[in-house]
Amino acid sequence: MILTSEKLKQIFKKKKVILAPMAGITSFSYRSFMSKFGVSLQYSEMISDCGLIYNNKETDNLLYTNNKEKLFGIQIFGGSKESIIKGIKLIESRKLKYDFIDLNLACPVKKVIKNNGGSSWLNDLEKLKNMVIEVVKTSKKPVTCKIRIGIDDNNINLYKVCKILQDAGVIFIAIHARTQKQLYYGEPNYKILAKLKDFLKIPYGISGNIFCVEDAKKALDESKADAVLVARGGVGNPLLIKEINYYVKHKKIKHFNKNSNLQSKFLLDFAKRLIKEKGERKAISLLRGIAPKFYSNFKNVKEIRFKLSTITSYKELIDIVNNVKMMEK
Repeated sequence: MILTSEKLKQIFKKKKVILAPMAGITSFSYRSFMSKFGVSLQYSEMISDCGLIYNNKETDNLLYTNNKEKLFGIQIFGGSKESIIKGIKLIESRKLKYDFIDLNLACPVKKVIKNNGGSSWLNDLEKLKNMVIEVVKTSKKPVTCKIRIGIDDNNINLYKVCKILQDAGVIFIAIHARTQKQLYYGEPNYKILAKLKDFLKIPYGISGNIFCVEDAKKALDESKADAVLVARGGVGNPLLIKEINYYVKHKKIKHFNKNSNLQSKFLLDFAKRLIKEKGERKAISLLRGIAPKFYSNFKNVKEIRFKLSTITSYKELIDIVNNVKMMEK
């Protein structure tokens, strides 16, 4: 199936939750774990064009997929049209099954923007236009983009940028409703997106501060977006995906039971997948930052969360999880 804007619109009518790309999080094991909760689209972690060009081993690891993922996109970032296109061609030269290429035009991190990547592309709209037109023309797969609403409060060209991307042939735009200057702080501006519904022919998604189903409802209502991207709010909280999908289908807010025993089951499922993909040593290192989030908002778990942040082996993880007693929020 070749993905198109119209096909995406049909998909979003039933499933509006997109698993947002996150550096250090959305590896194959995380995507495979989260996909069973009902996500519509999913992305790789950010892939550096230079990492591809210089055959970086870690970049190679970030591209791992079992080639069975559905509606899966590879997200690439870079600082020049030429290097991004070269990176895409290198991806195409591999035996990878994916559905779309996503251009990261949103990352606000200093080490990315200082090399003209991520959201720095929003500084020069003519340069942006030329790059995206060439990428769409070159890529064998459909192209999507992730952007921010602007550089700062005095430099917001959201509608111009979206028009450029649509005219270039992009089939979907994911929009983080903060400026580059805001990074990941402050309130996202969902309402600024509302008129895009009448302005664009292609679908767009809303991103930023989606930590509960009420956040998703607010974001969708105010932005009029076709889909919502779940990032940090879904880490350790996979049932959030189901809650949002339930709301979309029934127009009612429902909170699924998130007792500690169920969260422990989810954590061990994810841990096994991560170890299988990365090996125990690398997986345990990553789990120190992720595992404690499975017990967020539970009472009397401060000590457990601390222990999880210092684990050194899978056996240690099992011992901690086995000692978790039934706890309600």
